[in-house]
Amino acid sequence: MSHIHPSFSVTEPDSIARPVAVMAMGGEIPDWEMGAHTHLKSQLMVTQSGMLTVGTAEGMWVVPPRTAIWIPAGVSHSVTSFGLSKGIVVFLDPEIVFEHLRLCTVLEVSTFLNVLLERVIDIPQLYETEEDIRLMQVVVDEIAQAQQQWFYLPVPKDKRLKKLTDELIRMPDMELRLELAADLCHISQRTLTRLFLKETGLSLNDWKRRLHILLALQWLHEGKPVQIVAQLLGYESDSSFIAMFKKIMKSPPKKYLKQ
Repeated sequence: MSHIHPSFSVTEPDSIARPVAVMAMGGEIPDWEMGAHTHLKSQLMVTQSGMLTVGTAEGMWVVPPRTAIWIPAGVSHSVTSFGLSKGIVVFLDPEIVFEHLRLCTVLEVSTFLNVLLERVIDIPQLYETEEDIRLMQVVVDEIAQAQQQWFYLPVPKDKRLKKLTDELIRMPDMELRLELAADLCHISQRTLTRLFLKETGLSLNDWKRRLHILLALQWLHEGKPVQIVAQLLGYESDSSFIAMFKKIMKSPPKKYLKQ
């Protein structure tokens, strides 16, 4: 079984002379990071335990257990692991194209796909049997059918808006009034509202709530109590944070983590 860890050569998967290659990831070293890098092949990075965040020029993705991130070939990305993250990475030749996956996307990992990956992880990299070839094709078919998830925080390209979002990421507990945000960007409130929606697809308040969810998932997974997370995010009470979390995630924090 080939294994990916923080010190692995990023060129190694690109040299595997098969259209689909599967490698185990992490599980040995806690809280590791991989700096920005690219692959000639596309990849599906599946988290089985722990949690990953993936950053690109377009934004930040959170990949909790039983989800995966699709990263197209040639996209520069960095990866951060929280805890003893463990998973599987599927590398696919760039000729294997999914029309609905032209950009980085978080996908749900079905029970069948999870079991299938556990089966193919032990197949030799240079597989040749008809059975192994068929199994790898089923992996491709299952990736094509995986449901998309929203664990994504878009980053605006406009420098004025980027200054604002950088400040919110640095100080997520900052009180966000539209007047204050517009002053920070040196634009009118109307322009800020219109431009932010155009650049990110979200209103400023929705963007901040999504930031809070992504940060909360990280901090809760690290073991921080709900009360501390609520304080770090600037909520007046635990209950107001839990209500926000439940509205978006459909479960309160503790129940969501158990699921």
